[in-house]
Amino acid sequence: MSRLSRRMWGCGAALAMILAAATPALAQQRVFDVPAQPAVTAIPQFARQAGLQIVAPADRLRGVSTPALKGALDARAALRQLIAGTGLAILSDSGGVIVLGFPPAGAAPAGAADPSPTALETVVVTAQKREEAAQTVPITLTAFSGRALDAYRLDSLRDISRLTPGLLVSAFNYSSPTIAVRGASNTFTQIGANKPVAVVVDDLFIPRNSAASFELFGLRSVQVLKGPQGTLFGRNVTGGAIVIDTGKPAFGETSAMARGETGNYGLYRADALVDAALGDRAAVRLAGSIKVHDGYGRDRLTGAEEDDLDSRTLRAQLRLQATDTLEALLGADYNEDHNGGRTLSSKAAGSDGNRRTSELGFPQDFARNQWGASARLYWSAPVGEVTSVTGYRWSQSGEDYAGTGASYTFLTGTSSQAVNRDVDRVGLFSQELRYASPKWDRGDFVAGVYFADEDAKRQLRTMSLAAVTGARVADVLTDQAVKTTSYAVFADGVVHLGEAFDLTLGARYTHDRKTASLNRTDFVRPATGSFAASDLKASWGEVTPRAVLTWKATPDARVYASVTRGYTAGGFNTDASSLTALTQPFNPEKVTNYELGVKSQWLGDRLRLNASVFQMDYKDKQELFFNGLTRVLTITNAAKATVKGVEVELTVRPTAWLNLMATYGYLDTRYDDFVIPGGADNTGHPLGSSPRNKGSLAADLHAPLASGYLIGAASWSYTDGYYTGATKDPNLHIDSYSLVNASLGYEAADGAWSVTVWGRNLADKDYVLTPSTQGVLAEYLGEPRTYGVTLRGRF
Repeated sequence: MSRLSRRMWGCGAALAMILAAATPALAQQRVFDVPAQPAVTAIPQFARQAGLQIVAPADRLRGVSTPALKGALDARAALRQLIAGTGLAILSDSGGVIVLGFPPAGAAPAGAADPSPTALETVVVTAQKREEAAQTVPITLTAFSGRALDAYRLDSLRDISRLTPGLLVSAFNYSSPTIAVRGASNTFTQIGANKPVAVVVDDLFIPRNSAASFELFGLRSVQVLKGPQGTLFGRNVTGGAIVIDTGKPAFGETSAMARGETGNYGLYRADALVDAALGDRAAVRLAGSIKVHDGYGRDRLTGAEEDDLDSRTLRAQLRLQATDTLEALLGADYNEDHNGGRTLSSKAAGSDGNRRTSELGFPQDFARNQWGASARLYWSAPVGEVTSVTGYRWSQSGEDYAGTGASYTFLTGTSSQAVNRDVDRVGLFSQELRYASPKWDRGDFVAGVYFADEDAKRQLRTMSLAAVTGARVADVLTDQAVKTTSYAVFADGVVHLGEAFDLTLGARYTHDRKTASLNRTDFVRPATGSFAASDLKASWGEVTPRAVLTWKATPDARVYASVTRGYTAGGFNTDASSLTALTQPFNPEKVTNYELGVKSQWLGDRLRLNASVFQMDYKDKQELFFNGLTRVLTITNAAKATVKGVEVELTVRPTAWLNLMATYGYLDTRYDDFVIPGGADNTGHPLGSSPRNKGSLAADLHAPLASGYLIGAASWSYTDGYYTGATKDPNLHIDSYSLVNASLGYEAADGAWSVTVWGRNLADKDYVLTPSTQGVLAEYLGEPRTYGVTLRGRF
C-alpha cells in the first residue's frame, strides 16, 4: 500500500467513524431506587443505577447521609438531587468521570455543577486499584488527564517525560527504548531479562519495551507512579509504573470527535473517537489514528529516509450493564508502525559534518505490529466490589540496524562495521481477580490473586563487515526462547487511626518461573562458536510489602511517610556467547524505598503543591558488563546502589482560563559497590539515565473572546547531562538540553470546532538520544523543529 493510499485510508476511516455517530447527544432518563442511607454507600449504589463513574472523598463522608431517591430522572439531575443538602458538589464532570467533593468556602451552593470555576482540575487515578482523586493517594505520582494530554500535545511517553520529574524516556534504537524512573532502568535486550519499570494499559502489563512506545490518543489519563509498586502492580516494578487508562464510554450519551493536522516533514495525521449509546445499558467506543511523516534524517550513501513514520492504531470497547450490579467492559486494540530506522550519524570516519545524515550504507528498517484483547468484569455486591481482568497481549517487532556509526567503506585496519537484525515475538496471557471492600468507618482493603503466562521468542543476527572490503568476519545467529509463569497473591488496606491519621499496610507474594532455550549458530566459526541448550529452569519467590502513615493535617493537605519494597525477577542471559554464561541464571534485584511526601491544595483549590524526598537502596542490582576474566559479555548481580532525590510539582490556576505548572526533580545516584571482575571499578559512579536536575515550566489557556475562545499552550523543559551507563565514559555522556514547545489557536463559542497552529522544539535544538562508541564515535539525535496546523471538530 502506498503512502498516499494509506493517507486516504486514514481519512476515510476517520470520516466513516464520525458519520456513523454524528447524531445529537440526548439526555436519557433512568429509573432510580436508592433508599435514604449513609453517603458512603448511597453514592456507589446510585452510580451503578445511573451507569456513571463517580469518585467521592470516602474519608470525608463519615456522618453524611443522603435522602431517598426514587423514580425516572435524568442521571445528572438525579445526582444533584441526591447530594442536595449534604455539602457535596460536582467538582468536575469530564472524561467520563464525575468527581464529587466539598467546595471551598464562598463557592456556589452544594449540588451545583462546576461550583468553583477557578478550581484546579481533579485527576482520577487507579494507583491503588480503585478510582480515586490523585490528591488523596499517598503515593508520589504525576498524572495527566485527557485534557492535559491534549492541551500540551503529549503524544508519546517521551513527551510525558518532558513534564514529569524523575522520568526519562529515550531510545537506543526503535526496538530498544529506554524508560527510567529515578534512575531505575537497564539496557538489556535479552528475551530472558525484565525491565524495572512497568508499562500497564487498562490493567494489562506490557512485557517488552519493544511494545511499550506508541502514539497516545483519546486517553482518559496517564499516571506515572514513582518508586517500587510491588504490592499492587507486582511484576518487576523496582523503579515505578506507567499506567495508561483509555477510559470507557458513558451510557446514554453519543458523541464524536475528530482532528486532522498537517505540518513540515510531510506530516499528516488523522484521529477520530466515537462514543455511541446502544440503549441505556450498553455503549460502544471506537478510536482510530493514523500518523505519517517523512524522515528527519537520511543515509547519504543509500539515499534512504530515516526516522520517518507510518503508524496506524485502532481501539474498540463495548460496555455492558448486564444487571444492576454487574458491568462488563470488553476491549480490543491493534497497532502497526513502520520506519526506515534511526539516523546514527558518525562523528569521525566518513562524517560529512551534518548531524542529521548517517553514513551507514546499510538498508535499515523497523516494523512492528501488536494487538490486545481484554474482558473486565465489575460485580458490585453489598459486601464490596469484585473485579476480574482477563487479557492477552501479543507483539511482534523486527529491526535491521547498524550498530557501528559508519560504513565499512570508511573504516581502516582491523576495524569492522557491526550490523544487526533483531526480531522478537511475545505473547502474554494474564488473569487478575481482586476484591475491594466497602469504605467502612474504620478503613477498607483490596485483596486479590494474579496469574501470567508469557511466551517470548527472539532471533538476533549480528554480523561484522571488515573494513574496506565488507567481508563477513563474524556472523552469529541466536535463536532465543523463554517461557515465564508468574503467580501472585496480594492484599493492601488502610486503617483510620482517628480523624487525622491513616495507616496503609500491604504485601504481595510473587513466584516467577522461567524456562529458557538458546540455539547459537556461528556461521564463521561453527566449531568453536556454536552451541545449544534447552529446558533451562530457574524460579524465584519474593514478598514485597509496603507501609504508609498518612497525616491529614487539613482537609486539603496530607503528609505521608512510606517504606516500600520492589523486585525485578531474575533471568537468563540469552545473548550469551558461551554455554557457561547461558546456563548460570542471574538473580532478582531488590530495592527498598523510604519516602516522605506532602500533597496539598491552597487558595480555594487554585494552587496545588506536591513534594517528596526519597532514598532507594538497591541490593543485587542487575548489570550487563564484559567480564575481564571470562572474556564474556554477561548479566550478573553485581552492585549495590543508592538513589536519593527530591521531586516538586506546583500547579496554579490564577484565573478560570489559565493554568500554570512547574516541576523539578533532583537525583543523586551512586553505585556503592560495583567492581567488574578483571576490569573496571565503577564504585562511586552515578547510575545511567539519571540526570541530576530535571525541570519544566508550562502554561495552557482557554481565554474567552468576544466570540469564541483563544486557546494555546507553551512548555519549557530542561534535562541535565547524564551518562547512559555505569562506566562514566565521557564519550557516553549526554549533554544537558532544553526544549520549547508552543501552540496557539481559536475555538468556537460552542466548542464545536477549533484550529491551532503549533511548533515543537522551536529553537531547533540538536539534543542526543544515544551516543555510540561501537567502532567509531557516533550519535543519534532527537526530533528537530516541527510545526503545523490542527483542525478539530466535535459532534
